[in-house]
Amino acid sequence: MQSKATPKKSWLKTTLKITLWFLLLITLTLAIAYWTAPSWVPSQISKFLPPSIKLQNLEFKRPGLTSTDIDNLTLVLSTSAPEGDDIDARNSYTVNLKQVRLGYSLWQRKLISISAQSAHLQWPESRSGNQQSEVAQIIPLPNLPVSDIVIKKLTLDGLTVQSILANDITIKETPNSASLSTQLVFLDKEFAIEAKAQRVKQTLTQLSARVTQAGSQLTVEAEPHSTKHWKFDAKGLLDITEFYAEPGIELSIEPVQFDLVGSLELDDSISLNLLDTSSMSTQLDAQKLGLIKKLDELLQANYINSNLKQLNPQYHLALSPVESANFLYHPTKQQFSIEHGRLDINVTNPAVTAAVSLSQLQLDLNQALTAEAQRAQMMLSLAVNGISAKFKSPEHQAKSDTLNFSMTTQALLHQSSLLIKDASAKVSLAPVSYRGNNSTATVAQNSWTLKGQSAIHFANAKQNNHQWNLSLDKPVNPTLQLDAEQFSAKGVSAQLNYTQNTKAPSGLLTGNYQLNQLSLKQQPLNLSGLKGSIQFVTNQSPKGHLSFSSANYKGQQVGFTNISGVLDWSKLNDRFFAQGSLSHQQSKVPFNYQFNLANSKHNLKIKQSSLPVSTIRSWVTVFKDYPQLSFNAGNLEISSLDGDPVGLFFNGKLKLDKFNLKYDEFEVKNWTIEDSLTSSSKLSGTLKSHIESIELATDIAITDISFLMPHTIDSVEIIDLKGKLLNGTIGIPSLTINKNGISPFITNLRSIDINALLKALNSQDLTLTGRFDFTLPLTVSEQGQQITNGHFKALGEGIIKLKSKDSKNANIAFQALENFHYKEFSGTINYNLEGDYTIALNVLGSNPNLYNGFPVKLDLTLRGKLPKLLYSMIVTGDMTKPILDDLKQQQILNIQ
Repeated sequence: MQSKATPKKSWLKTTLKITLWFLLLITLTLAIAYWTAPSWVPSQISKFLPPSIKLQNLEFKRPGLTSTDIDNLTLVLSTSAPEGDDIDARNSYTVNLKQVRLGYSLWQRKLISISAQSAHLQWPESRSGNQQSEVAQIIPLPNLPVSDIVIKKLTLDGLTVQSILANDITIKETPNSASLSTQLVFLDKEFAIEAKAQRVKQTLTQLSARVTQAGSQLTVEAEPHSTKHWKFDAKGLLDITEFYAEPGIELSIEPVQFDLVGSLELDDSISLNLLDTSSMSTQLDAQKLGLIKKLDELLQANYINSNLKQLNPQYHLALSPVESANFLYHPTKQQFSIEHGRLDINVTNPAVTAAVSLSQLQLDLNQALTAEAQRAQMMLSLAVNGISAKFKSPEHQAKSDTLNFSMTTQALLHQSSLLIKDASAKVSLAPVSYRGNNSTATVAQNSWTLKGQSAIHFANAKQNNHQWNLSLDKPVNPTLQLDAEQFSAKGVSAQLNYTQNTKAPSGLLTGNYQLNQLSLKQQPLNLSGLKGSIQFVTNQSPKGHLSFSSANYKGQQVGFTNISGVLDWSKLNDRFFAQGSLSHQQSKVPFNYQFNLANSKHNLKIKQSSLPVSTIRSWVTVFKDYPQLSFNAGNLEISSLDGDPVGLFFNGKLKLDKFNLKYDEFEVKNWTIEDSLTSSSKLSGTLKSHIESIELATDIAITDISFLMPHTIDSVEIIDLKGKLLNGTIGIPSLTINKNGISPFITNLRSIDINALLKALNSQDLTLTGRFDFTLPLTVSEQGQQITNGHFKALGEGIIKLKSKDSKNANIAFQALENFHYKEFSGTINYNLEGDYTIALNVLGSNPNLYNGFPVKLDLTLRGKLPKLLYSMIVTGDMTKPILDDLKQQQILNIQ
């Protein structure tokens, strides 16, 4: 048994020795490895790294069995497959990590984790523009050597001017994906980034990311077609005020909401293609942006005040591509273009709707917008509703409480030219009021349409071209107050055309207008059927043509109808000129007219012309009350007429020749009038008149009549009227007719042949010889005629013979007058408004057949009623019979 135990102990002892020696060998090996680590660890770590990551520098402490602490670790990351052991510096990034801990498994011979307190990434320098490289069709995404990487702080230089700082970077690796989360600090802004990359066979297939910063957020899904071509879908909100905020301007732009679907290609240029499902929108506050203030200041600089500040300042801005728009930007050339499709921009609020459709855009940002290289095609529309505007300059004021405006147009910017075509605009105005220095005007609700096209050439060598048309949509009825006169128009329509081309290089404004009726209030003048045209060459005086089919004037003294006229007018500085003619029936009166806009003075000059008296008769209002009045000859000759047609102040000479007038039995023959007008008052002048003959109803003729007649529009005065009557004379020293009527006047009849008067009166019973003087103070009014204390006297002796069939039975006075030889004969005449007359006769003489011719003095008073004395004497001739009948009843006889 002892022999058996001995071998067993020997085996155990041998095993123990071997184990101890093995442990000693391992310990020695580890000790040697630990003390020799600086020589083998770098090579061992390099074996853990994939080929795209090269270890450049390593400063570490003594490694542990599962991890090691490294003070500095420098790695070179390649974005392209290395050729052998070399990495292209142009396609590589240098990463320097400090205070690094590497976790690894010696048994599995791989890295497990990497953590670092700080890191620095240097972006490679840009390649020369002349060097070209083949674009890789795939983006390699090899598996990382570790499943977890944690970096507390990363600084990225070289990508932008300012360094980019990333905090708390966590990278997690799986066989099919890699995820990243970090807090990025750039431009003093903090961004939270969550990203995930999908791979298939070491190739990137999809990238998704979510970025948030204050009020902004971005979610993007991207698929690479190559290293420079990506397909993406991006959604989110962008708070522009976080990145651009101008001091002094309140928050004015709400976060931009966007949904962009398309592709992005990065090369020497940036190509962005957006599908038509993409959109961007935001809300703008025009008030806080300062746009309302700027626009209001611009309007006020042009004397315009509006209600813009009271309107809603919130505008909705929306941008959307149409037909898969392609946007191209060349950073080195600073060029931007829209290669395909178009971009629609819409701005709306309750009062304003604006839209711009932009296509075929080519902009060189280094050149002015008017440079030849620039190109853009636009479709624009604008609608503005509910605007009120007031224009107030030192000389003019205009106001409209409601203004609605809409427009559409197409525009093309090309080769230093702006082409505007198919432009159409409409302006609707509530009643418009206007006030000038000496005028006011109102226009009822009206609307205008503007259409046209323009070619504006920014190169000096080319001529601008414009063709525009402005027209009233429907007739309006405006009024104009000019000084004390008010003009009212009905049915006003107008159309204006503006043209500028090589034939009219400075611009030509032409137009046509039409008025159904134009009326004046103070002057009772009405014009109808007005048609006119205007022609205005820029920098020259405007001119035009005007015609009217009928003019009617109804004044107290003068009135006319159915006068037509044509004229050509022009404006020079502050003066308005017109030249034309007025027509009535077969007569035509040429004239010149001038209006001083500075002092509102009118001037009318009528050239030498002739008008029939029949025309004048139709113009004199008072004549229309006497239908029996007729004119059968005569012409009005106008030698000259110069003055104010509105105020009726004229200088000139008028002549009426061979004028014949007839009223019942009253007739004027060969009346010649010469009127010299002066501008001292309205229609003032002195009329010189001569009448060959005035035949009264009693067959009494007044011949060779002449008088002067100073006159104004309100009064007429007849001075020194002289004529021949009954072998004697008639005279009126002065007779005044004014708005109060006819003033009392005296008619003097001198050396009148009484017997001739009786013959003219067809007196068969009374014969009276001798000459008499009469002085008759007359008063004529609407109530009738009066003779007050008129008197008469015989100039010598004469004979009175009064016949009677029953003379024997007649009174003694009547018998004495059958053959009375008077030596003295005088008397008085009175006649009142009621038609009662009183004639007192004082006759001294004798009848040879009575009382042996003893002298007799007769004092007779005749009374009776004779209505309308002057009318009976002048027109009807039946004034003597009632007087003679009254004489037969008289019995007064005074015998001396």
